[in-house]
Amino acid sequence: MSGNLSCSVDEKRKGRVGPLLGAILTTSAHLSKIAVGFLLLKLVAVYLGVEGMGQLGNFMSAALFLSLLAGGGIQNGVIKYVAEYKTQPRALLAFLADARVYSLVFCMLIFVAALVLHAPLARFLMNADGYGWLIIVLGLAQFGFAFSNVVNGTANGLHQTKVYAAIQIIGNLLTLPLAWWLISRHGLAGAALAVVTFYLSYSLPALYFYITSRLRRSVRWQALQWSRLRRLGGFTLMAIVGSISVPVIEIVVRQLLTQQVGLDAAGLWQASIKLSSAYMGFFVVFLAAYFIPIVSAQQDRRLIAATVRRFMALVMGLFLIGGTVFYLLREFFIPLLLSPAFSELTRFIQYQLIGDFLRIATYVIGFVVVAKAATRLYIVLEIGQGVLFCLFSVVALRQGWGLQGVFMAHVAMNVIYFMCSVIGFYIYSRRAV
Repeated sequence: MSGNLSCSVDEKRKGRVGPLLGAILTTSAHLSKIAVGFLLLKLVAVYLGVEGMGQLGNFMSAALFLSLLAGGGIQNGVIKYVAEYKTQPRALLAFLADARVYSLVFCMLIFVAALVLHAPLARFLMNADGYGWLIIVLGLAQFGFAFSNVVNGTANGLHQTKVYAAIQIIGNLLTLPLAWWLISRHGLAGAALAVVTFYLSYSLPALYFYITSRLRRSVRWQALQWSRLRRLGGFTLMAIVGSISVPVIEIVVRQLLTQQVGLDAAGLWQASIKLSSAYMGFFVVFLAAYFIPIVSAQQDRRLIAATVRRFMALVMGLFLIGGTVFYLLREFFIPLLLSPAFSELTRFIQYQLIGDFLRIATYVIGFVVVAKAATRLYIVLEIGQGVLFCLFSVVALRQGWGLQGVFMAHVAMNVIYFMCSVIGFYIYSRRAV
């Protein structure tokens, strides 16, 4: 939120940028995030190796879990309702006041849980004693995660692309030198702190834009409106389910992979999913910034269906081009992005790319569900995909297929998820409003 993020509709219009410039800024912001994510991954790969990558994997998933759930995981809800209320100043201010209280209370609950459970959580995540302090640090850091999520959500809902891009780029620039120092000097513990820094760095530029915003001075503490809190609760429920379906399932599968194949296999798989999350994150941010506001404002299902087809063709085309180049040059890119110790990943990366190609298409349909706050449907989809992947992975590992089996489980789950999503959306779009 910048100085021109006031409640004045005219001022908000002045702060907006054209579609082309907006796309350039969003792309630049996330390219910086991808670059820093890759460099952070490379630092871990070089200084800790395959085994260290495997040992750090659970903590990475835990940090991702809290980055999604911090403050109630309401960023997409903030985008949706700010976009809807942007021409209704009083409703916008009332919503932001409620969102602020809601986010703060949720952060406090998570921090208390971190204080109480830090020792057993550290043993589970790090497979060693003496790292309980990292859980407490993570519990404190999630206040910053939540704050930047709300600021980014508000900026996106108001189409303040410049603000969003500045927060992302500045935060990414702050991350890298500190991450390098932590990992090179302090090994595994330093790498864990570097992961926390990666998510926390956005809170500093977000704080600057928040302090200088006239919108901040207009948002007052007031009596909470329970109807809005219930709607935010729906997004929290979706965030919890989404967090469980990705980071928590990853932790379960990684534990099984470590026990049955070894820590090196877990390290290779961790490197693969972190590479995947970096390039998939570009599409997620693009859809959240542009697709959710467009679909939220539309009520005609035929128009929504046309928008979905257009965005689906766009993201699948872009992924197909990028994924093909990456696969053909995998023996160059994987050692470059990670280290030569991860060269064995070239044998399996095609499975990750195929699964992600199908997944990016389902993201478009899934964001319609988020935009329309269809909580129950979202929960069914998220739980379903998580259970399928976990089940397929367990079967593959018991069959002795090892690391390749886990990658094949990723493809199988995404084939089923894609087919179900397309069929479900076709039924939705054909129904009368």
